[in-house]
Amino acid sequence: MIPFNAPPVVGTELDYMQSAMGSGKLCGDGGFTRRCQQWLEQRFGSAKVLLTPSCTASLEMAALLLDIQPGDEVIMPSYTFVSTANAFVLRGAKIVFVVAMFARTP
Repeated sequence: MIPFNAPPVVGTELDYMQSAMGSGKLCGDGGFTRRCQQWLEQRFGSAKVLLTPSCTASLEMAALLLDIQPGDEVIMPSYTFVSTANAFVLRGAKIVFVVAMFARTP
C-alpha cells in the first residue's frame, strides 16, 4: 500500500530549506523553481517549462487560455476545493457540479 500524505525524506531537506531561507525567496521564481524547470526541460525535452506557485494559479491560467466566457458551463466534481470553482467563476462561467462514482471491484 502507498502511504497517504507521507512525504519522502532523503536527508538533504534541512540544507535546502536553509538555502531557500537564506535567499529570501520562499515562493515563486526562486532558485529551486529554476532548477526544477531546467530539470523538467532536460528530462522531457521541452523547450520551456512553466511552474506555477499553486493549483489555483494553474486553474486560473487554464481558464484564461481556454477563453472561458460568461455563461460557459464548466463541469467539475462536487467534492473539490472552493478554488477549483473560483478559477472559472472569476471568468463568468456557470459551474455544474457532478457526483463522481467509482466502481468497486471485489
